[in-house]
Amino acid sequence: MKSSTRAFTVALVVLASLLFTPPARSQKPDKPSGGSPGEVKVLPSKAKRYALVVGVDKYADTQISTLGGASNDARALRDALVEHAGFPADQVILLSTDQPEERQPTRGNILRRLSNLASGGAVPQDGLLLFFFAGHGMERGGQAFLLPSDAQVSDDVTLLEQTAVNVLQVKDWVRKSGVRQVLMILDACRNDPAGRANADNPLTESYTRGFNFDRRNREVEAFVTLYATAIGKRAYEYKEKKQGYFTWALVEGLRGAAANEKGEVTLDGLVNHLQERVPKQVALDLGKGKVQKPFAVIEGYKADELVLGVASSRELSLPVAAAEEEPIEQPRQPNAKSGLEVDKGGRGDVVPNIEGTVWTGTTVAGTFDIEFMKEGKLSYLLLVERGEPRPRIGKWRQFGRAVMIDLGYSVSEGKIEDGVIRVEGESLAGEKFRYTLYRKEAKEAK
Repeated sequence: MKSSTRAFTVALVVLASLLFTPPARSQKPDKPSGGSPGEVKVLPSKAKRYALVVGVDKYADTQISTLGGASNDARALRDALVEHAGFPADQVILLSTDQPEERQPTRGNILRRLSNLASGGAVPQDGLLLFFFAGHGMERGGQAFLLPSDAQVSDDVTLLEQTAVNVLQVKDWVRKSGVRQVLMILDACRNDPAGRANADNPLTESYTRGFNFDRRNREVEAFVTLYATAIGKRAYEYKEKKQGYFTWALVEGLRGAAANEKGEVTLDGLVNHLQERVPKQVALDLGKGKVQKPFAVIEGYKADELVLGVASSRELSLPVAAAEEEPIEQPRQPNAKSGLEVDKGGRGDVVPNIEGTVWTGTTVAGTFDIEFMKEGKLSYLLLVERGEPRPRIGKWRQFGRAVMIDLGYSVSEGKIEDGVIRVEGESLAGEKFRYTLYRKEAKEAK
């Protein structure tokens, strides 16, 4: 089947092993036909799920039109994957325009991360790899390209090969990794990238061919490719939400809007949600003359049984293969007195909600305090002997036990264990560091 695609605004979500080699399927490939006994019905365990999420708003080449929501799309999807789709926070790599330098969506950063995933042995062969791309895409010389932030637009294929990301490179790295399940989400056909923001940049059939995998030759076991729009159409940006309509609806579906009566978001349910929600909202906001209908190419998965997410669940226990089943964790209830979330499973385990708390730590720069403030804001104060200390304002996020700390010049990730936060990170200069944070009140009480 030939894979129909959506607009160049390709939200390339590569769920490790869902890559598609679409056999000729009708214009309704979103609704996969009934499955055979050999179809995959469950995803790998949470520990084996990896994702590379890319969002590009701004480009160094002034010929390329600026987008208004690609970074928001990438960040929203990253959060949804962690909160609702069972991806560990430290196994979802985010590259987007609003991130520090080392996480900018440049060609070098994208290719380096793909190389690390493919050749570094990070993703097990029986795992899942998801690749998402929101930004501009284009076709030249019969070849499909994704445009990173430092791309140079040209009709010269040789120049594009040097500055853009050929989709064949993405496919080759996925193939090299040996991963058996892949999900690609493409949201890259929003408008003409060559400075004409209102001009259409429709998805073409030849563009979609670059993303095809051949299951018959065992390139993958199962794959899904989701396109933001159909061939011949473009994808639009939801200006009110500052996102693309496609990814906005995708995240909405993962968070529960596409859930069945069991609270499960299946692949089939998610595709149906996208095909109903996006066209209606686009027509409502932009008029009946504007048409955008996402579609999917699905091979090797039994879509009506494959659970991608669980609505309204903080601790996910999604179905996994029998040999890899994980213990089901009971929901945690807040403890009003301590502000902690207490595990009711009988293990006495607690996970603190660190918002509003102050922690202290020590590095080569000296001793410092970090306050995790409301709305994801962070205050970093280096305690010096002379002069008046001035705090640096940064950002933070918490996903269960995982904590992300962004100070602008460095991004680090921590894990809450035994009443402390153990942190590892890297500065813009490439210097790696580790430190331990102690709850300030707790430390002073000792």
